[in-house]
Amino acid sequence: MLLSLTQPSILGILPLLLMSHLLQWEDVTSVPIHDNEAGYDEVSLKNLFDHAIKVSQDTTALTMEMRKIFFSDDFSSSMFKKFVLGFLKDMKHMVETLNSCHTFSLSIPVTREEARKIPLEEFLKIILSILNAWKKSLYDLETKLHGMKGAPDAILIRSKSIRKLNRELLETIMMILSKVDPRMEENNKYPLWTDLESLKTTDKEHEFFALYKLFYCLRVDTFTVDLYLKHLKCVLYSGDICNSVNFYGDP
Repeated sequence: MLLSLTQPSILGILPLLLMSHLLQWEDVTSVPIHDNEAGYDEVSLKNLFDHAIKVSQDTTALTMEMRKIFFSDDFSSSMFKKFVLGFLKDMKHMVETLNSCHTFSLSIPVTREEARKIPLEEFLKIILSILNAWKKSLYDLETKLHGMKGAPDAILIRSKSIRKLNRELLETIMMILSKVDPRMEENNKYPLWTDLESLKTTDKEHEFFALYKLFYCLRVDTFTVDLYLKHLKCVLYSGDICNSVNFYGDP
């Protein structure tokens, strides 16, 4: 629900016109927030967004690095390449497999227009749901990899780092939400990864296929979170960050 103009600004002391634009997700580029008198809360909120984007970008980079290692290291490369070749031969199987990520059950915006209709606090809750959905999954992944014979240190180190970054990003988004809506109650309902049992199988091919799917989904979600954070910062503060906001469904 949008806040009324009679309630205190979540970004500091702003002119009523700008506040109206902000809360209705209007374009604020003509009146940048940093051009107005701002209190500590606004500076703090902007810093939190900057930090969240930095952590998100680090997570995305590590995820991409880890995926490349899976495709290049003897530990997993033959299996991962086999799965890709299988997908090329059976596109229906590929679509069914890659559309089964556990977070795909969430209702998320895929175009800029859809994104602009979502209130700030609700958008942050979407991001929080995605991150929470990976909290246990990343722990299970790290545990599994440490128990797999031949798993290279490069993968183990990155797996641990991604889990820690996800936790740090979760905490940062919670801090942002607490400033946006101090009355907000944490939602403990979020999708869970359903392929955990596949990682416990003794069948090597099924085991690696579960890893392949997990890293595909993780790559999609890390990119999505990064996109959403940049979108929010663009809406709130404008600037060069807006040039990097491109939604999936936009032409």
